[in-house]
Amino acid sequence: MLLAVTGDTHGKIIKIRDELKKRKIEGLFFTGDYYKDGAQIARFLKVPFFCGVPGNCDSSSRRKTEQIKQLEGVKFYLVHGHQYRVKTSLNALFLRGQEVGAEVVLFGHTHIPFCEKIEGMWMINPGSPSLPRSAAGGSFILAELNNSVFNPQLIML
Repeated sequence: MLLAVTGDTHGKIIKIRDELKKRKIEGLFFTGDYYKDGAQIARFLKVPFFCGVPGNCDSSSRRKTEQIKQLEGVKFYLVHGHQYRVKTSLNALFLRGQEVGAEVVLFGHTHIPFCEKIEGMWMINPGSPSLPRSAAGGSFILAELNNSVFNPQLIML
């Protein structure tokens, strides 16, 4: 199964939507800030919207700020990240991921991509496709999920 992880779109979805359409993804995770963008992208692509969370710019949202999703034997923990001060350190978020037993932690907020396996747990931030804070530009994550094996790849736009 080919999954996409994106977030921090802030209402600017055309570039990421069109890029994901070329990739023929089979499901979407959205790490927050303009939650409705994630739902709109999934509808446009006609793929399952596996999980999405509101971010700090979604103050009117009544959706859960943390989500846990089990897919093909892999446990995902999804949060925007501002609650865990991810702009300063990933320590608190890493500990929360351990606490919930996650194999993959998906977060956003920084607009800077991060994709690293730490002590057996993937810590993944797709960055932002539309408002990047990295000199490398916009980004998102593509991941293969097969037989309980999760294989992510950072894609630069």
